[in-house]
Amino acid sequence: MFPATKTRSLLAALALAALCAGPALAQDRIEVLTTDTATPAEVPADAVTVTIDKMKYQQPEITIKAGSVVTWQNAEAMPHNVAFKAGAVADEKLDGPMMKKGQSFSMRFNEPGTYDYHCTPHPFMKGKVIVE
Repeated sequence: MFPATKTRSLLAALALAALCAGPALAQDRIEVLTTDTATPAEVPADAVTVTIDKMKYQQPEITIKAGSVVTWQNAEAMPHNVAFKAGAVADEKLDGPMMKKGQSFSMRFNEPGTYDYHCTPHPFMKGKVIVE
């Protein structure tokens, strides 16, 4: 039998190891690749582009493979974003940055599922990413 101090130390070490290993063991459902629309993210050449123009997502529904990247590109003067309700891609809602004309926002979708999104200031603008 271990002394109480060794048992506590062992449990603390195991807990710390589990916390450190946690993120490496479970891949996020999505990865946000763009944190600043003024500095475009490096995206793969095979990324799927959704153009925003004429107050709508020009490709309102796309189907991609798990691990693929989607880039939303704003082609009009009106600012737009990409927003997901709580539970769609994370436990909390995710609002992408407001994009001015010529700016973009990119995300990698790692898990199969259907991801519905909208534009925060223009909720009638809706889109869907289907990940296989």
